[in-house]
Amino acid sequence: MSWTATALVAWSGIFGFAGIYYGALHLMRRQNPEYISFAGLCGGLFLYALATAFTVDSQSPAEAVFAQNLQHLGVMPATAFFVDFVLRLTDEAHPRVRAAAMINAALGVCAVLAGLFFDAGVAEPTYDWSHGELTNRAIADMSAVGMAFVGVGVGFAFYGVVILFNAARGRRDLRGAAVMTGIALAGGAWDVLARLLDVTPINFSSHGALLPVLGFSYVLVGRFTQVDRQLEDRTQELARSYDYLRVTQQALVKKEQLAAVGELSAVIAHEVRNPLAIIKNAVSGLRRKELRPDDGETLLAILDEETDRLNRLINDLLAYARPISPEHGEPVDMRRLVMHAVELAAGGSRDISHIEIELELENEVAEVEGDEALLRHALINIVDNALQAMPLGGTLTVSCRDTEVEGRPCVAVEFHDTGEGMDTIVRSRARDPFFTTRQTGTGLGLAIVDRVARAHGGSVSLESRHGQGTMVSFLVPRDRSSIAPPTS
Repeated sequence: MSWTATALVAWSGIFGFAGIYYGALHLMRRQNPEYISFAGLCGGLFLYALATAFTVDSQSPAEAVFAQNLQHLGVMPATAFFVDFVLRLTDEAHPRVRAAAMINAALGVCAVLAGLFFDAGVAEPTYDWSHGELTNRAIADMSAVGMAFVGVGVGFAFYGVVILFNAARGRRDLRGAAVMTGIALAGGAWDVLARLLDVTPINFSSHGALLPVLGFSYVLVGRFTQVDRQLEDRTQELARSYDYLRVTQQALVKKEQLAAVGELSAVIAHEVRNPLAIIKNAVSGLRRKELRPDDGETLLAILDEETDRLNRLINDLLAYARPISPEHGEPVDMRRLVMHAVELAAGGSRDISHIEIELELENEVAEVEGDEALLRHALINIVDNALQAMPLGGTLTVSCRDTEVEGRPCVAVEFHDTGEGMDTIVRSRARDPFFTTRQTGTGLGLAIVDRVARAHGGSVSLESRHGQGTMVSFLVPRDRSSIAPPTS
């Protein structure tokens, strides 16, 4: 193999590697269609350079025809992919030009395969100085059909170079590639002209094809570098934003903590001061020597009621402040637990004789894996809120049933009262800690219920309209695998 053929095989290796590399990039980044166009261009040049190496050492007319047909099997699609790549690289549309170039390439390939490009009968051995050495090789004469296709292909390539030079005037990154492509096209045009004039060509195109590949590779690598810089800038920007958000979040947490302390102070000031004042008055009354027995009983009942009130307040505050971490022991019978919670809530000190409680519990309700004490406390809070919402009487309907939510087996407990109901604003804040519309109460009942539900991987939903009652749905998963991490 001559040194020229060896060099051409090396060039074909470069083209082949570039084609495989950018083809793989296109598969990974399909939002960059210019990669597949450049891969097609490199693939065509790979075949062209390899075939040219065979042409250099061809010794018979048959070898010459085969090698030169192989050359144009690479040149025709390479020209079309070059036009497509340039149009994509410069963000030019020209869909008709792109389509015409592809059609010309497809027809040219068909003509090559049909044996219409060269006249095999006139191929003769000839001495050729074109590659810097004296070789006795055969050259096949191109037919009129081949000349026509090659001429059209050169026209498309020239059109692509014009587009590239126009774009390079406004884009510095394209200027080097434009100059290299222009040099390669000029060399290729001379080779075609020399063949048409029956002059021994110098075959600039055999080696000059490496220039645009290097130029375009530089452009694409520059794009990678630019994207990398942009990514680094975005990363730094995100880091700064994260630091700012972290500082802001810390400030908000402090403000929320201060707000919570303020709300807690207001609750304690109201909910503790009033019972203490009542207790103090009752104690003062009990100290009177002339106190009648029935008055003493009344004052003792007041002391008992206010003590219970303070005890409930302390329990609510402790329950809300304590981190909720469900302890999973024996499976919890939700049907029995609901009945027990309703019984405990209804058995309090308040008079509920004017309220009717209806239990609509399914006979068979699945057990759940959860903390029975926490679940019972949450259900009692819901019932207690429902009873307080019906000061003039009404009906509380409690149901318990198995259900599924997004494929998870769950148990749903629903509480429907016919009480005052809530408007949109109150409903949206009902689960906020310390929010209450009553003169007495901590506003922690539903907040605790919500935390218990979330700690078990469940949820609480409210449906209410002012004057039409409220329905609270308490949903808890059956299996432990569905339970979310504990919430603090």
